[in-house]
Amino acid sequence: MAAPRRVVVDANIVIAAFLRDSTVRRIVTLSVLELLAPEFLRVELEDHMPQLRRRAGLSEAAASEVIERLQKYVDFLPAEAILPHWEAAANALRGVDPEDVPYVATALSVPCDGFWSDDPHLKGQDLVRCWTTKELVEALRDDGLRF
Repeated sequence: MAAPRRVVVDANIVIAAFLRDSTVRRIVTLSVLELLAPEFLRVELEDHMPQLRRRAGLSEAAASEVIERLQKYVDFLPAEAILPHWEAAANALRGVDPEDVPYVATALSVPCDGFWSDDPHLKGQDLVRCWTTKELVEALRDDGLRF
């Protein structure tokens, strides 16, 4: 399986990268992947920052530094770019978490290799390929990448 080069990341992936220096953070900061996300992700991160800071044990300044660094690796698409695909994404995720609709709509809005999420319910939709962290690691290693 060829490794993806351009994927949409969901909030849980960025949050995992924020919380600890891990495989997820290393993949995000590799610059091998072009990472995309809806602008909505910035709002979601902002809304949850106090809890995330506490969980990570970071000061406000340190948390700002980490999140700014991570966001440099992500291209954010404005809402108007993903709106044309909102209905298709919402239909594919009917009965699932509505907060995931922007991520699927983003993946439908641009040429990409799918989206990266460890939410198991997202594997149930068939509009866009969903890469788990494990699948992404395997594909990148199969392509010769070491991290």
